[in-house]
Formats: sequence, structure tokens, C-alpha cells
Amino acid sequence: MPGFEIPTTRVWTPEKGYPARGVTVEKLFERLQRKRGKAEEDMEFQWQSAGSPDFPNIAIYWAENWAGKCGGDLTMNRVDGTEKILREEANRLGFNAVVIRSGVHNETNQYAEDGTLLTYIDPRTGKKRNLTAEDDPHVTVYMGYDLDNLVVQGHVYIVWDRKVSHDMRIVKDASDRKIVQPWRQPVASEYWYL
Repeated sequence: MPGFEIPTTRVWTPEKGYPARGVTVEKLFERLQRKRGKAEEDMEFQWQSAGSPDFPNIAIYWAENWAGKCGGDLTMNRVDGTEKILREEANRLGFNAVVIRSGVHNETNQYAEDGTLLTYIDPRTGKKRNLTAEDDPHVTVYMGYDLDNLVVQGHVYIVWDRKVSHDMRIVKDASDRKIVQPWRQPVASEYWYL
């Protein structure tokens, strides 16, 4: 299975039960680097954030793309808001480790009906790229029990809201979503088995 294909049969919800074992962060980083064509390079976290006073056992690790490409410049407010939202979501799901693959962004990969990631060759660079579509702002994450046992990957959708701390909040209800691709359900968050 090349890259990070997301077949619909691999959708995870807490009601389906919790996976007993997952993959290590090293294996995950190997996959990410192979996908980028940089398998020989080591990948390191950009930032590690230990627990917070509200959630002391939930650690956040930034793999790339700090606070994202959507909605303005990087600020510590955006970083803190992203981490706050993800700690709350990890706590809700019963996980202690969150690896942020990509901070807030508003594109999503497109997949064929069989779950195969759709790609194309960029005529400007000659490199293979993922075919993307517009999406609501979200953070792409991996979550699990610790860095040796990451069990799900997913999208945590957010809404920009100046009335709340950090000017952002998690999507609580699917009705907050504005852009839902035809092959996806209007959900507040979505996860897949790793």
C-alpha cells in the first residue's frame, strides 16, 4: 500500500473499538519521507509540546507545517489554539499522543472509489503530486497511546471564531461544515485506521 491511502473501509470511530496496536512514529516518518521521495533523509519533530495544565498526560508533536497555511500568518495564538483543540479531542477519544502532520489547511487529497490516492505529474516540476480539492479548515493528525503506538490518522475540523479563545474552535456539529466533497460524509472529525 503506497503512501497514505484512505480506503473508506478503513474508517475508524470509537464505536468500532480501539485498536490494540498501531505503528511507531519512526515507521510513520519512514512512510512520510518515502512518499516525499526523501527516504534517505531523517525526519525530526519541529516542535514538541508536553502536557498542559488541563491535560498533563497528552503530548503534542509537530511533524511539519507548524500552524498551517490557511487564514493568515503563523502566530503563537494559532499554535496554542491548535494544540488546545487537539488536546481536547485526544482526551475525548482516550489518546495520549498527537502527531500533527499538517497544521490548519483547507485542501484535502482526492481518492478513487477503491481508496486509491489520485495523483498527477506537475508539468512545471516533473514531480508527482497528490490531486487535491478544497476543504474546510482542518488539522491532519495521527493519534495513539504513545509515540510507539499510533493507531489512527484523521482530520480535525475547525471554525474561525473571534468569540472564543485563540479565535478558533473545533467543529462540534457537522452543520458547521461548509465544504463537503461528494465522497465524504459531513462530519465534525474523521479518522482512519493506520
